Amino acid sequence: MSSSQPPSKEKKPLGFDELIAIVIAFGTIGAIFFWVTGRSNSGLSATNLQFPAVFSQPVVTPNSPTILAPAAPNSEVRSPVTLPIPAPATVSPIAPVTPIPELVTPIPLILPPVSVAPEQSIAQKTPAPATIKPKASNPKVGPIKLSDVPDRYWARPFIVALVDRQIFADFTDSKFRPDEPITRAELARLIQGMSKKEPRRKSVNFKDVKSSNPAADSIDYSVKTGYMKGYPDNAFRPDKPVPRVEVIAALASGLNLKPSTKATKTLEVYTDRKKVPKWAVDKVTAATEAGIVVNHPKRQLLQPNRTATRAEVAAMIYQVMAKEGKVPAKSSEYIVRL
Repeated sequence: MSSSQPPSKEKKPLGFDELIAIVIAFGTIGAIFFWVTGRSNSGLSATNLQFPAVFSQPVVTPNSPTILAPAAPNSEVRSPVTLPIPAPATVSPIAPVTPIPELVTPIPLILPPVSVAPEQSIAQKTPAPATIKPKASNPKVGPIKLSDVPDRYWARPFIVALVDRQIFADFTDSKFRPDEPITRAELARLIQGMSKKEPRRKSVNFKDVKSSNPAADSIDYSVKTGYMKGYPDNAFRPDKPVPRVEVIAALASGLNLKPSTKATKTLEVYTDRKKVPKWAVDKVTAATEAGIVVNHPKRQLLQPNRTATRAEVAAMIYQVMAKEGKVPAKSSEYIVRL
């Protein structure tokens, strides 16, 4: 009977011829590898790694980049596939870092909020520049109440106009004291208040006017502008009551008025013309011709040497301002007109 045992599964050892064939195959592969890598300096670069056509299979790139299809049987032998490797990115040299200077934090300026009505325009938000006007052209608002100057007082129109313009401001309790005498210092103060002339003379250091005197600046102004003068003994006599003739002469001097050639005829308007001092004849004549002189109670009675009252000085100062065009002219029966 024949044996039914299955054939033995033990592997037979390789023969000598087979071992020689394997060694020759590996040697050939190694020789090809070193021959390929020795052709350039960058032999190990993947871009120069090529194999002879003997060991390469022609490939066809299909539509899908991830699937490799075998070449057709009659296709020509192609060069080995060269794998593209992106060029190394060019890195710009790093510039040295410039140190950032220390910044000074500005201190914010905080201004108080300004409330503006929403309906106002931009032009209305910006206030117009203030216009500075002289006191003589900036009257007070409202009627002037003077308890000792009644409505029918002869000099009321002149007094109210000057008080309204703050030329007369040295009164209290609504009392003007119109019939009181006026001093030389008070006259200098009134002249400074109504005049805007530039100085034309040098200052005079009067022996009886100290710098602490409240009227020192007014006296200095009245002298430098040519309205008033001192006495021959270098005294001003600020507290001396002023005669009417000195008031008239001071105003004529300040306006630089000159008499006409008929001075003698001009003074004939006064019944007491002979009482006018000789040094004041030309001044009184020029003031009369200019319409500055105001006589009360009689227009023809000059009374040159009588002390001037506050009401009389107010009337004549107003006439000076009217002549200069600072105030409108007023009609009065006591203004001397030729």
